[in-house]
Amino acid sequence: MRSRLLILSDTHGDRQRLDAVVQQVGAYDHLLHAGDHADDVLDRHPRAQAVCGNCDAPDSAEPEVELTLHGRKLLLVHGHTLNVKTTALPLLYRAAERQADIVIFGHTHTPTLFVEDGRLFLNPGSLLSPRGYTVPTYAILELTETVASVQVYMLDGQPIPDFQLTHSF
Repeated sequence: MRSRLLILSDTHGDRQRLDAVVQQVGAYDHLLHAGDHADDVLDRHPRAQAVCGNCDAPDSAEPEVELTLHGRKLLLVHGHTLNVKTTALPLLYRAAERQADIVIFGHTHTPTLFVEDGRLFLNPGSLLSPRGYTVPTYAILELTETVASVQVYMLDGQPIPDFQLTHSF
């Protein structure tokens, strides 16, 4: 069995752009939003989960969400409380503390994809205001019990070759 996850972050109220991406992507099993306008997806898209970012109302969503898919624990955070713009260390520590296999975060507006200590870390970038990268981005994560495959895409649906990774557990 395989799950297809649409991963977004930092949409900052641009629901038109978000809806265009959702339509372009087509079928997905889960939509995960890593904060900053979590309400752009909550109650609007089926199977959506989101976390509260620094630009969200404090009670708009949980600060962290954990979910288990195919026996793999995913941790969804925005990252502002973990200083992800400065260093990855607090994020790495939180992942270890929560025993997460996959960590999805936002806040930097920069697509990021790496494996550390056997854990997959993914920041899909921003659909509205990219930083450190020239175009708006989002990601698709395909997950099974043994493999996670990630591809980051530009707004027009073109894959970005530098942001592609397959990780075996």
